Amino acid sequence: MGMKNRLVFLVSMVLLASLLLTGCATGAGSGEDANKWPDKIIFGYLPNEEASDENMKQGRDMLMEAMTDFLGVPVEIYICSDYNAVIEAMRNEKVHIAQFGPFSYIIANERSQAEAVCVTAANTDSAVYYSYLVTHVDSGIKNIEDIRGKTMSFVDPASTSGNLVPRATIVANLGVKPEDIDTGVFSSVQFAGSHENSFLAAANKSVDVAAVSSSTYVKTIDKGLVKAEDIHIIFKSDPIPSSPVAVYGGLPEDLKAKIIEFFHTYDNPEYFTLRKEEGKKFIPVDDAMYDCIRDIAEAMDLSPEELLK
Repeated sequence: MGMKNRLVFLVSMVLLASLLLTGCATGAGSGEDANKWPDKIIFGYLPNEEASDENMKQGRDMLMEAMTDFLGVPVEIYICSDYNAVIEAMRNEKVHIAQFGPFSYIIANERSQAEAVCVTAANTDSAVYYSYLVTHVDSGIKNIEDIRGKTMSFVDPASTSGNLVPRATIVANLGVKPEDIDTGVFSSVQFAGSHENSFLAAANKSVDVAAVSSSTYVKTIDKGLVKAEDIHIIFKSDPIPSSPVAVYGGLPEDLKAKIIEFFHTYDNPEYFTLRKEEGKKFIPVDDAMYDCIRDIAEAMDLSPEELLK
């Protein structure tokens, strides 16, 4: 082998060794990165009263400040545009903690490694809420049988009390197939984007019937946006397990443990009062609590792929 060829050979070997070492270093770095905490924690919220209620925002900011102090890492807020946005944000590791509805949680658990941590309730027995179908008293609608041919507002495709449970109720009471609800029951259907918007659509007579969660029903009336005497509840569901706070499962285990410790020990009553949850706290919850929602989704043939396509 000539001098020139030997030089080419040696340079090639050095480059190959460098690439191999770089590959090894990258693998080691990936392992280390897996245990490295993010520079900041992003907390995602679903679009409900978050954008419009000053007390809700003040309480939320109070929680973020306390969590920042507890974790030693900045915690920032991300208000998502819809349910799909927060699910996809966690899937893409852009959100590390999120407040989900039960149905959006089981989708995020399957799709985005979401792990339920806690719910807001006074105790385990009261960790439930309800789905309502409401109408304006002037509509003439008295019960579910009267909704045929009417206009309908659901909340979001991934909403539990704003879509999944109302649809299951309509199927059970009217004897229709799930796929026939939008065109075979109602004259038109819309998704309002939030529970408050859905409720207001019925209150303002923009639609004949609207789905809304029981908690939003109470909060919207308490804020004076709707008069209770103007609204008729034509359906109230069985108890639904409360909406969980969930963490991204890909976070380092010690960080997840620290986040869980924060929620399970946080006891500032002012926060819960500002959030219209007076007398409540964060109580532990596990994934199995939402198996009943999975059963309903399966019966309705609603999958993440169908909802989030």
